Parts: sequence; structure tokens; C-alpha cells
Amino acid sequence: MNWGTKIVIAFSIFLAAAISTAVFFMTQKVDIVTDNYYDKELKYQEQINRLERTKNLPGQIKIENPGNSVKIVYPNTPDKNTGKDFVLLYRPSDMGKDIKIPVSADSARTQIISTERIQKGVWRVQVSWTSEGSEYYAENIVSVK
Repeated sequence: MNWGTKIVIAFSIFLAAAISTAVFFMTQKVDIVTDNYYDKELKYQEQINRLERTKNLPGQIKIENPGNSVKIVYPNTPDKNTGKDFVLLYRPSDMGKDIKIPVSADSARTQIISTERIQKGVWRVQVSWTSEGSEYYAENIVSVK
């Protein structure tokens, strides 16, 4: 075998490896952080305003993870039926597993969400609610075990 044949064999192996790698990476599932990323970017100032209003409330929202549930204690009473109030259980590793739940606080301004049927792991709890015409937002990371 001469040196020309060895070069062709080496180049062929390199080309086959490059094509195989490209095909492999193109077949992998890629989750983006969120749908409509650019639309949300444009509304970021509104989000900053919600966070500021939430920070300036007399009491702070509490998002806790006792046992098999997520407990949310609101600092003010959420308005009823605004259509904008929700709790999003956001799964950073797989957006297909995100869960959106309407806000439904009881008379003690508390909402309890069972985590028994939710996949174990890290979740970001994002709460968006309206009270007396003002919008508020808070989030916390919880670990479902």
C-alpha cells in the first residue's frame, strides 16, 4: 500500500466521522428556554415593574415546598377571575413538562398545589397575580422529591 492510498483512506475515515457527527447532532431534540422568546423580551419592562411592585408590598409572598406540595402564601388577596393570574411550574430541563395552574387562594390567601403526580427534580415556581388592578410577580425554585 503506497502513501497515496493511505491518505485517501485517512481522508475517507475523517469525512465519514464528520458526516456521522453532523447527522447525530441534527437528530437531537433541542428545547428552547421559552416559546415566543423575542415577544417576551419586548415586554421585559412590564416584568420589571411587576417585580418592583411585588418587592414594595408590605408583606412578601412565600413559596415553600413542605412535603408533597407547594405552598404559596400571598401578601395581598388576588382578584377573582382576571384571567391573568396563574402559577407556572416551570421545568428548566424540559419545557414540555411545564404545568400552568390558575391562582386560587383561600380565605387565608394561601394556595396549596400537590406535587405527588409531578416528576421529581428541580422546578421553578413562577407566580403572576393581580390585586386591586395591579399586577405582581414572584418566583422561587423548589425541589420535588
